[in-house]
Amino acid sequence: MKLAETTRPSVKQNIYPLILVNFQFFLWGFIWNLNNVLIGLFRETFDLNNFRMSLLTSISFFAFFAMSYPAKLIISRIKTVNAIILGSGITGIGMLIFIPAALILSYPLFLVGTFLVFSGVTFLQISCNPYVRALGSPASAASRINFSQAMGAVGAFLTAYIGGGFILKLFANDPFKGIVWFYLILGVLFISMALLVKVANMPANPTDDCNHGEAEGLNTGNQRSAWDFRNFRRGFVVLLLYMGAEAILYQLMTPYFMGEVTTLTKARAVDISGLMFLGLMLGRLLGAGMLLRVNPGRLVGWFAALAALMIIVSMLTTGYAAIYTIVSTGFFISIMFATIYSLAIEGLGRYTNEASSFLIMAISGGFFIPLLFGLVADNFSVKTSLIIVVVPLLLAAWYGFLGAKKPKKSEKIR
Repeated sequence: MKLAETTRPSVKQNIYPLILVNFQFFLWGFIWNLNNVLIGLFRETFDLNNFRMSLLTSISFFAFFAMSYPAKLIISRIKTVNAIILGSGITGIGMLIFIPAALILSYPLFLVGTFLVFSGVTFLQISCNPYVRALGSPASAASRINFSQAMGAVGAFLTAYIGGGFILKLFANDPFKGIVWFYLILGVLFISMALLVKVANMPANPTDDCNHGEAEGLNTGNQRSAWDFRNFRRGFVVLLLYMGAEAILYQLMTPYFMGEVTTLTKARAVDISGLMFLGLMLGRLLGAGMLLRVNPGRLVGWFAALAALMIIVSMLTTGYAAIYTIVSTGFFISIMFATIYSLAIEGLGRYTNEASSFLIMAISGGFFIPLLFGLVADNFSVKTSLIIVVVPLLLAAWYGFLGAKKPKKSEKIR
């Protein structure tokens, strides 16, 4: 126990690394929402149906599925800090691919660029989340991760106004030229972040050590992998389905808003979608404080149930009522990923990095579930297919209230 404690970085050592890592969260949150800015433009330019439109969002989540396990193997060799550098570099290169895609108007090349961008983000997610957890007390880990995720929500909120304003307003006559300049700036920024982390004095992540197992005071000696922990197994399934629901909400907003109020322009619909990310930002900032006092599982349970209720209300209403109930879900889903993630890896000790890679793989639910949503929407209606969003939210509510509870000492952990 003492050894594990001595390997944890001091508070003073943590400050600058946390600043750099939190800025990474901000940057990938910013690019996470960029496809929502572009989807209306792409739908018109490339004449996309709901299924092909879903591909732009879904391919980013497929990157998590395809790259999570290879990233885990690479990170186990190069360790956390080098993985952050590599992830930033890959993301920056992916951004630069958008430049030729915009110049020749190639939708397949946009998909290639998106896949590469989120392959880099996969490395960042797998390495940064457990790193943030390690840079401080385990007792405040859920709060710390939510604060980092809040930085991503700040980026996602600003995307609608900065990205939308730059591409759709400043370059209103030639938005693809706006894409060229905007993605050039972002590519250079990510590559610059890789260089900053490279020259910084970043403490090692204690969980990089395969002998690190008792840092959180839990006996992991009888388990052979992360899959031997019930809270992880359940958390993986819940996160897989939940991320599909979240992806649908993100890709749905602009076309859904324009369908409910036909007088809305693309730029105005993007502006309204920014309110959802404002809720996401505020929810995570408030959640980071609430999680210091409130049981994380209960907070997940109540927020997921309320988000499901808002979706049901949107299904039963029309016009601005349907729009703003969807927008309100941003606040309620704000703490979902970070808190479910934290509950799922709690007490895993030396299996934390392994669990993290699988939980990031669970983000690939955002690839499979939206494709199902697109098929249902093409054959029935968008409102009917919203049930595909409601079910994962109810499952997340169950996990928060009951599924993530630790077994009693008399029970087997398996």
